[in-house]
Amino acid sequence: MEGLKRYGQMINKYKGHIIVSPIMTGGILPGEVQRKIVEEGWLRVGYAICHDCLEGRSSLLGRPPVREFLKDVAHFFGGEVAEHTLGCRGAQFAVMKTISDLARASGRRSGVVLVDSLCHYTTCIAAEMAGLRVVEVPNTGYPEYRVTAEDYVKRIESIREEEGILPALLVATHVDPYHGNLSPVEEIGRVAEEDGIPYMVNAAYTAGVLPVNMSEMRADFLTVSAHKSMASLGPLGFLITSRDWSERLFKTSSLRMDWSGREFGKKVPSLFGCSIGGLPLISAMYAFPHVAERVGRWEEELEKTRWFIREMEQIGGLKLLGERPHRHHLLHFETPVFWEISKHHRRRGFFLAEEMIRRGIVGLQRGLSRHIKLSVYGLPMEEVRKVRDAFQEIKEKYVERFDLTDYRG
Repeated sequence: MEGLKRYGQMINKYKGHIIVSPIMTGGILPGEVQRKIVEEGWLRVGYAICHDCLEGRSSLLGRPPVREFLKDVAHFFGGEVAEHTLGCRGAQFAVMKTISDLARASGRRSGVVLVDSLCHYTTCIAAEMAGLRVVEVPNTGYPEYRVTAEDYVKRIESIREEEGILPALLVATHVDPYHGNLSPVEEIGRVAEEDGIPYMVNAAYTAGVLPVNMSEMRADFLTVSAHKSMASLGPLGFLITSRDWSERLFKTSSLRMDWSGREFGKKVPSLFGCSIGGLPLISAMYAFPHVAERVGRWEEELEKTRWFIREMEQIGGLKLLGERPHRHHLLHFETPVFWEISKHHRRRGFFLAEEMIRRGIVGLQRGLSRHIKLSVYGLPMEEVRKVRDAFQEIKEKYVERFDLTDYRG
């Protein structure tokens, strides 16, 4: 057992670093929330909220006020009913399973889910688990990669011609995880509404960062990632819907065991019975006032992001991919200058992330130098400038060292 001591000796070598990973910046816990978690003793046990549970399901708790919190979450995002889930992927699975069961039962829908071609992989995995066939809506390709409502219409018509019935579900990713493009979710919602097709918006990168209202989107389902965009610990997500759809989505168990006669009438099968009962949920509840306040400052964050884009492109050898003007904090740069440097550097593509870490900045994916993704969301301007300066310094250092004349100046 001597070797097991290594687990007690682990350290966080990135403690205090500036975080620029786009899957993390919207999920950073405010200092006040971190303090409350420690001071109130929530770290003592995994099932931190379950001491006063009477009904066997965390979403029904009154102490702490989980039930009221979920009502507030639903209202905040323009819905009527919310449940917390095992990450956003758990929310997506609940939708896919419900739609799959409905399609099989009715016979009036195909087993097709129509998704944008830049959706997160978990959307496809959830559909696969639920036995649905995934069909993609194409994007416009390099360099903007836009998705349009018109292409949804074309795909719906091709499915109607091929199968004689409509898709079972339309899915739009509010902001795609590759280029940070904001999808035309309201227009797609009108298409879904006109054809009477259920409609899900995956708001993993937006809900809690910028204003999101599923009613304005005409969405039936909104899936949310708390640890990506609601300043919370993971894994935690939310599924928000209408009262009518909630009766299907959150239908409780009707199972009765054949020998013991046991029943599980409060458990929700699509949510695996009961969801998160510990720190992630507590952190989201503490952080919710902060999240509600920062959404109102989204335009300030967007202007800061656009300033950073301009500064990065002035360095030379860097180009933003995705739509312009950019409307989200997730940034994808094409970086031929760093790609060229990597050909000469002994650490190859790893050099860039390692150089940034030496400067106290973490979050670039290791091994990548031809393209990079990052975010400066939530950072004070002095840290944003530090990130910009780091890229400038690294470029100048190696352009000079390797005599890369095409990238001088």
